[in-house]
Amino acid sequence: MTTRTGRVLITCAPPNPNGDLHLGHLSGPFFGADVLRRYLIARGASVSYVSYTDDHSCYIPRRGAEIGYPAHETALRYTRRIEQSLALAGMLPDYYEHPHREPVHNEVVRREFGKLWAAGMIEEQELPTAYCEPCGAYRYEAQLRGLCRFCESPSDGTYCEECGLPQDVEGLHEAKCTTCGTLATTRLSRRLVFPLARWAGQLSALYDERPWRRRVLDYCEKLVAAGLPDVPISRIDSYGIEVPLPGWEGHILDTWFSGIFGYMAATEAYAAALGTPELAEELWTDPDTTLVHFIGFDCSFSHAALWPALLLALGRPVLPEHVISNEFYALEGGKFSTSRGWAIWASDFLREVPADAARFHLALTNPETERTDFRRTEFDHTLHTVLGSQLDGWTGAVLAGLAAECDSTVPASRAPEPRARAAALTEKVAAALEPDVFLPRSAASAIAETVAWAAEDLRTAAPELSVVLAGHAELLATLAAVAAPLLPDWSRRVAGLFALPTIGLDELPAWPSDGVAVLAAGQRVGTGYQKIFAARSDVGG
Repeated sequence: MTTRTGRVLITCAPPNPNGDLHLGHLSGPFFGADVLRRYLIARGASVSYVSYTDDHSCYIPRRGAEIGYPAHETALRYTRRIEQSLALAGMLPDYYEHPHREPVHNEVVRREFGKLWAAGMIEEQELPTAYCEPCGAYRYEAQLRGLCRFCESPSDGTYCEECGLPQDVEGLHEAKCTTCGTLATTRLSRRLVFPLARWAGQLSALYDERPWRRRVLDYCEKLVAAGLPDVPISRIDSYGIEVPLPGWEGHILDTWFSGIFGYMAATEAYAAALGTPELAEELWTDPDTTLVHFIGFDCSFSHAALWPALLLALGRPVLPEHVISNEFYALEGGKFSTSRGWAIWASDFLREVPADAARFHLALTNPETERTDFRRTEFDHTLHTVLGSQLDGWTGAVLAGLAAECDSTVPASRAPEPRARAAALTEKVAAALEPDVFLPRSAASAIAETVAWAAEDLRTAAPELSVVLAGHAELLATLAAVAAPLLPDWSRRVAGLFALPTIGLDELPAWPSDGVAVLAAGQRVGTGYQKIFAARSDVGG
């Protein structure tokens, strides 16, 4: 395990509250951030995990217009659904901030903007900006749809989902207004910009030092080599946080600029809720803080280039140690699409199958470094075979065998092979979940392979059954500890039956110590294990 001397602050890219979450959403930053949080807590780290909804995003009024609701009510309704889905999946952050309902958000954004403005870090420029003549309005991001200037993929008006590159100030190729469908023209408009090129040297040094995923590092290095742009940070619009400067009435701050301050606001709100307001300042000013961002690759520009530069401009010593990105998660070979109805909604799915089953399958098929796919037949195999027949069946057999053969106590003499596999599994899962690597697919695969072996080994065991059962009990208890980041409900239940020591309000089993048996000889073991991996209905066919 990497030695950490300070706290860990984990963030998850804020979702737009313009719809509920589908499995594609869950597979990415939400899942990764939750798994890492649970793993680090089990290893004894001090972890804070925060996020928020992007209430000021221009996608909100667009969605509100489509469904006939005001923007603020749209954000409120969908934020509730997002939180419900995250709760069902066991993926809620320690603190989930609501910008429209918590004044701290706007206060922090204005405060940090004011520092940058006072320090001369922000400039005013006249820039060509997309404009819709019939609508008589400037157009940005969700208000535009066209082709990326760099890869020609369909894109909205700010960042391309495919290549992640920011569109230049003149916007997309063939850009059309999403309100009326008219081809946009360009007009000069007065905008505030953050000159990113000033920080090219320090950003390059950061990229040389950080163990980020290769695609993100390649992206960042190409950005620097091509010349970092002046980044527009204001828009002429009415929905959002107004620019807090005289003479800038009718201008708002771009949420792609202010997003890092959303993380700060969420941290401050969390610290205040804990009754330790000083914690927020400590997290963002202590050089020993490990800052970890979880993002989709299309958020690379903000989290890996713009926001580190803003932190440098503010003199903040805490820069992202890890930017952990993921690729797209497809559905039966096609891209998740809410407009085409091609989606599995998390809230529906998680009411029909155990959350741990969804979590484990998302781990097995996680789009860590390449696009992967959710297929119903594969999920059914995970649920019914890997988790139902093998894990549930083996767990029940071990506990029933201990009750029948050993009076529900753990014998001192234990078969060596299960003990060796317990040690190997602990090592493999730890290696996969360290943030320098963070490959939950590898962790899940190691768990699945171990469970498959254990189920078959116990099924065929005959002589010296008590010795075999003792070895399997040690393996099962070890699995309950190391699988907890992926299978928290199952692990919590099994840890309770073995009376394993737990950590924190999550009741996570403590991570096994090297060379030390998890179970003591003669330890009493609980009975009455209830199998949990059965779908509550045949959702999705």
